[in-house]
Amino acid sequence: MTPTKNVGKGPIFVTGADGDKGMAIVQQLIHLPNQHKHLPAYPVYGGLADASTPRAKSLEAMGANVAAFDIFSEPHKATEALRGVAKLCLLIDPLNDRMTRNNVLQFGKTFIDAAKEAQVDHIVFLTPFSPKDPFLVTSPSNEDPASNRCLYQPSFHYQFMCIESYLCQQLDKDRVTILRYPGILHQHLMVLRHYVAEHNAFPLLDLDYTVESCNLADIARATGYIAHSPTIRHAGAVYKITGPQLLTLHEVSQRMFSGLQRDHAVNRMDLSTLRQILYDSVRNEDHVGFLLEMWGLQQKKKRSETTRDLELLTGKSGILLNEFFDDDQVRDSFKKPTTHPSIA
Repeated sequence: MTPTKNVGKGPIFVTGADGDKGMAIVQQLIHLPNQHKHLPAYPVYGGLADASTPRAKSLEAMGANVAAFDIFSEPHKATEALRGVAKLCLLIDPLNDRMTRNNVLQFGKTFIDAAKEAQVDHIVFLTPFSPKDPFLVTSPSNEDPASNRCLYQPSFHYQFMCIESYLCQQLDKDRVTILRYPGILHQHLMVLRHYVAEHNAFPLLDLDYTVESCNLADIARATGYIAHSPTIRHAGAVYKITGPQLLTLHEVSQRMFSGLQRDHAVNRMDLSTLRQILYDSVRNEDHVGFLLEMWGLQQKKKRSETTRDLELLTGKSGILLNEFFDDDQVRDSFKKPTTHPSIA
């Protein structure tokens, strides 16, 4: 990467580019200049650990530059990779196979330190959590340790809040934008496809919850618009991306089965049973813990809301849940389960 004068115009770097979220963001960053001819086509770099993977090859096929290094064993390479970069999209995706409950904080702080040293002009930090969210219990419940073993600290919420705080301590406010994307991503529902295929019913908690939701494409679109804008336009701003509707889990199940063109049915269960269903699907304790935290299903008195920040940023409202199921490939995936579902 050739060093440039960082004034918010220049190369854009996306961390975690080998995950579903990172791939979608890189794709948006590359495609936006094609859709809006006034935007310069700045180089886009996708940060990942291994340049030989199919995901890395897909990024290159899109037109992205792949920056491959192990952030945990070679942190100095992050600084080298970020020299000359104008904007960093700091995406920390706990659903990435290399991320665990124990290295999320290290990942975030290492990239922040590297960005500071490399004098990156603008950091867009994506986070599914908010300081307004209630914190989880600090230890497993004595009454039901099985259902809580993924949910106690160091919670993902706690660690993301630490990363956000560290970012704001290390960099001036006019170099940081926070982009929140809370709740259930439509793509998350893919983890239930095995269960739905087998039982032809939605696994619904005994206590119904109201949840925020959004679509992965909307998160990527919002990130792309921020990253391609002058730094000053979004400096110091905090945005929250939500879909246009608040839904209860029961309403989510109704829209899902309507989209699948099936008769609606639910199987009531407690959190421990739902947690086991998720584990049977993804086979990763940390992924299950992150999903439950992000969905907010184990939090008491969680405040849910919809915002118009997506419209403010992009001029368009979010994708509805029923629109997600208009995709034939999505519907077919609930008929033909595979061993490892893809989740965003």
